[in-house]
Amino acid sequence: MNRSIKFKLKNGKVVTIRRIRGTDYDAVMKFFDKVVRDPSAKYTSQYLGQPKKNKESSMAMYDSPNNLFLGAWDGDKLIGESTIIRVAPQNPKYRGLTGETGTIILDKYTSNGLGGKLKTIIEKWACENGVHKLYAEVMNKNIRSLNNLLKHGYEIVGIKRDAAIIDNEWVHIHILEKILDK
Repeated sequence: MNRSIKFKLKNGKVVTIRRIRGTDYDAVMKFFDKVVRDPSAKYTSQYLGQPKKNKESSMAMYDSPNNLFLGAWDGDKLIGESTIIRVAPQNPKYRGLTGETGTIILDKYTSNGLGGKLKTIIEKWACENGVHKLYAEVMNKNIRSLNNLLKHGYEIVGIKRDAAIIDNEWVHIHILEKILDK
């Protein structure tokens, strides 16, 4: 994806969706700072006090042709991110045929069709770039994300039991997959 797309949310607000580049590093770090303070982020892998990602390696990852990092922007503020990272693209057995995907959207922008739009763009890119299967890992209490993935054709293929402790309670992680070229 090399161009930006204007997308109208169900609430009427228009956001811009475009590829995140290495030059967006600071905006991405600000976004993750907001995410960890967002009550809906409780069941993501983000957490308060999380060390910032190394700038150089992050910039290289954002600019790699093996990955797609999409950003949803409200003006100059990043409000959502969706990614696909190809698994082992240099390995002759795996050849990047599988992609790990994930989406995070700030709470006040959810339930407006943005998650589905980001998934559609990610899946289109994956198909165009030879990815056969996408997978995601989602905490069992992240109902919004689980429902969104299931709605878009992902299947639960496994569970990592007692994978994390949140609010003094063990949480499981569901592993979901979607085969793209059936």
